[in-house]
Amino acid sequence: MLTEPVLRPRPEPSQLTKDTRWLVVIVLLALVVQHFGATWATGFAHGGSSYSITSRPWVGWTLLTIGFAVAGFLVAIGRRGAARFDEHTVMGLALAGVVGTTALVWLLVPVETTWIQWAVEHGNPHPFVVGDVSVVSRYADY
Repeated sequence: MLTEPVLRPRPEPSQLTKDTRWLVVIVLLALVVQHFGATWATGFAHGGSSYSITSRPWVGWTLLTIGFAVAGFLVAIGRRGAARFDEHTVMGLALAGVVGTTALVWLLVPVETTWIQWAVEHGNPHPFVVGDVSVVSRYADY
């Protein structure tokens, strides 16, 4: 007869471990959503020329998103058990940074398309944009 249990119960993971796992999953989802939000193309014609605007995912958004997650995790480790701004609050703030960056990527789509069109119509063929956006102009053949 066995006197010891065959399967020993594993200790339950800590709340910080669970929060970290969820943060990793949410960061991966945010990066996928950012990829789709940063990939767009449009075009317009002005003054006999046609302009094609293409946007591709930018490594800066990816690094900022991962930076929020890593910084939040490291600060959460340091704030473990603190009376104010404990690890759960810090992980929530890191999550807010990740989600906020993703929302910013999506909000920039209509802003940048409107800005580029306005700038080109007012004489600036290569306006300042955030991210990996390229403007190609084709002049009409006469």
